[in-house]
Amino acid sequence: MIEERLGARVRVRHAVVRDAMRDRGEPEAAKVLTTDAARALDDPEVSVVVELIGGVTAARDLVLEAIARGKHVVTANKALLSAYGEEVFAAARAHGVDVYFEGAVCGGIPIIRTIREALAADRIRSIHGIVNGTTNFILSAMSDERQDYARALEKAQSLGIAEAEPTLDVSGMDAAQKLCLLASLAFRARLVPAQLHVEGITGIDPIDVEAAREFGYALKLLAVARRDGDDAIEARVGPAFIPRKAPLAEVRGAFNAVLLESAALGPSLLFGQGAGALPTGSAVVADILDVCRNVLAGISGRIPLPSGPNLLGVPVRPHTDRVGAYYLRFTVQDEPGVLGRIATVLGEQRVSIASLVQRAEPRGAEGSATIQIFTHDAREGDVRAAVARIDALASTLAPTKVIRIEHPVT
Repeated sequence: MIEERLGARVRVRHAVVRDAMRDRGEPEAAKVLTTDAARALDDPEVSVVVELIGGVTAARDLVLEAIARGKHVVTANKALLSAYGEEVFAAARAHGVDVYFEGAVCGGIPIIRTIREALAADRIRSIHGIVNGTTNFILSAMSDERQDYARALEKAQSLGIAEAEPTLDVSGMDAAQKLCLLASLAFRARLVPAQLHVEGITGIDPIDVEAAREFGYALKLLAVARRDGDDAIEARVGPAFIPRKAPLAEVRGAFNAVLLESAALGPSLLFGQGAGALPTGSAVVADILDVCRNVLAGISGRIPLPSGPNLLGVPVRPHTDRVGAYYLRFTVQDEPGVLGRIATVLGEQRVSIASLVQRAEPRGAEGSATIQIFTHDAREGDVRAAVARIDALASTLAPTKVIRIEHPVT
């Protein structure tokens, strides 16, 4: 099938592995297995090097060496490209080779190809994405099965959806790496995770999930990037309430989805499995075929990630400048005057209350209560300042939970 679609035969010359003796269930694979990466790099018949080892240091050395030898590269390594993408693509330009990386973001969903090719003539204004399947599975389990965070994470690990060490996922950093790649492509501006405001899901409590459902929202770990004209880019990752009617609200389990809004097309949604061997493998092989088409046509570097002179120096807007609505959960002593003090501080910081619920706290210390507030649009810096003042009050028993309310285009 591949030969028919490509018009040429693709041969796997070498598969570099750590353990060449392990049974992989494919007798034919044993003929190409090796533990020597130099063997593949030295082979003059190798046109494409596929890097799937993960990590940053060894992967960077391998990719740069392959490029220096004039070999095209296919990778699914988001960490490598978010940290060294500019260096990798500058090297590819200098040596006239291609670097393709569809599998690095959202598994088998063709989001990179869509931005690079299908929307090449359009101007993307915003990106809203559920780009980490592990966290989406956990939040879905908390919502649909009424589980707490620890139990939902344990279930994800038992099913192989979460790693034994899940910090990269649950901290939001995996989503941040992916968002940097998407935003760099969409806005022609170099972004790195260190520039983003990143929050994870470890502090999400079932009461937050219940509040989302009660007030017509879904709780998701959302990656957001937006750019208007030539001004600063707005980019962040964190838990967010989104309206139940929004398409992203229906993305459950380990699935991913990215909602793009562009000047000509308007909103467009890509949805599918964001991880796993087969979805990611499908994206990797599709990239190999694209590179081979270029080889057959005698071209290279058709649509690389922006680098060098094509890279725009656009600043990232501070997250404290974000204006929007917020959900605030206060854990306080159940005593007269507490609500009044909270409302006073919010008012002094120009944060207006849209709705409020006060609940007795059956799981907490005796005499405690939970106050949940939904705000009108406010500047995040003002919200954070108000929360800092309220958390310093003697009547506040735990740090306040702050969750943004986002309204992706529909």
